[in-house]
Amino acid sequence: MLLNKRSIQLISLGDQNTFRHLMNCISDDLFLFACSYLQQKETAEEIVSDVFVKTWENRKELPEIENLKAYLFICVKNACISHIRKSRKEKLVSLDGMEYYNVPKVECAESQYISNEILNQIHQAIDTLPPKCKMAFSLAKINGLSYREIAEVMEVSEKTVNNHLVLALKKLSEVLNISKKQQKKKSTLKQAGLFTL
Repeated sequence: MLLNKRSIQLISLGDQNTFRHLMNCISDDLFLFACSYLQQKETAEEIVSDVFVKTWENRKELPEIENLKAYLFICVKNACISHIRKSRKEKLVSLDGMEYYNVPKVECAESQYISNEILNQIHQAIDTLPPKCKMAFSLAKINGLSYREIAEVMEVSEKTVNNHLVLALKKLSEVLNISKKQQKKKSTLKQAGLFTL
């Protein structure tokens, strides 16, 4: 990925091609993340676009940011919460107070080997998870963030992220009727690339 120190330095110096490449690499993940909060594609696109504009405007400060990927996810999360707060006319909105966190249905390379019925079962099982658990699962398994990055985005410890993911996998195993013996075999969750911690 394009988040190494050299690339960040080039962006901070005004290299538009490097910044454009960064946008191309991470914008889809940020868009899916914003959609998870908002369920409105147009608004999610605007928020991601605004985050990139603000990042470009403040590019001179980028070398000071320890983890640019986590930083961008945090910016999108904060923008989504601000949007929700404004639309609901509430002064305080947090992840704790949100009744939902929608994991978007995404297609992966493994999808061609899994029947639509099984994919639907997996998505329905994911929908049964509590919002924070669903968010941790989505960031780990769909967006590919590390535990440390997820902890930064969710403002929790890495241990809490681990607990969310263990709970998610346990609940998904229960809903999909996967026993521990089946987990060692090629389960549908493993086939979908969703079952490894």
